[in-house]
Amino acid sequence: MDNPYQTLNDLITDSLFPELDSRLRRGEHIDARHTHLFNMLRNGVNILGDHYHRYGVELTHAPEDFYYLRPSTGGKHLIRSRKLDALTMITGQVLALYHLDPEQLEGSGWISIDAIYERLRLLLDETYLCKLLERRKLDTQADREKGLEILRRSIRQLTRLGMVRLEGNQSHRVQTQSPLMRFIEPVRSAPCSAAALEKLVQQGYISLDDDEDIQMPADIKAETTTSPASAEPPSQSKKKSQKELAEV
Repeated sequence: MDNPYQTLNDLITDSLFPELDSRLRRGEHIDARHTHLFNMLRNGVNILGDHYHRYGVELTHAPEDFYYLRPSTGGKHLIRSRKLDALTMITGQVLALYHLDPEQLEGSGWISIDAIYERLRLLLDETYLCKLLERRKLDTQADREKGLEILRRSIRQLTRLGMVRLEGNQSHRVQTQSPLMRFIEPVRSAPCSAAALEKLVQQGYISLDDDEDIQMPADIKAETTTSPASAEPPSQSKKKSQKELAEV
């Protein structure tokens, strides 16, 4: 089938372009779930890549076959960006661990919020997790409920970015999606990505891409050591190099 997009004008006059452009600028990740938008990107990736480059961002095609915008190195970035907080970053890493689990992918892929909460408790130093969840302690049912409420807020943010899918409006369960694989970038070359990523979570290391100084477009910039609650990870403050991380 011939490519329907030969020029930029062909793309921007398509009735779907406003929706596609808005989603990309919000930081959303577009994959095969978005059938028409995904096909539009696939057919027009070179033209759109040049178009967005003028705004100081790159249209990126990930190995897992999804698209998103990220700022170019150097120059002005004309598309607004802001940071994700530390809890949302770490929650994304934990959900990426689930997505890397073959048993998880063979099943329905749905994970309860309670299970995510318990895995965070298992992996993180309790003092650090308390700060992330804005609690002084986590040993009462009331503390747990408040912590779960904060966790759901982070999961809703990941949902808006297309990284997970929520079941209904209650936010009791989530289904992992391929864009979560952005969280494995620091350890993608490791012999066992899952084991290396789990160690990063335990150390409190937070990153999305190889170059931590690059801003992430529309809600996707990572904070490396602190959250709005000033939560500091229990590990050493000096960050490891990407080579060291890949060898974890």
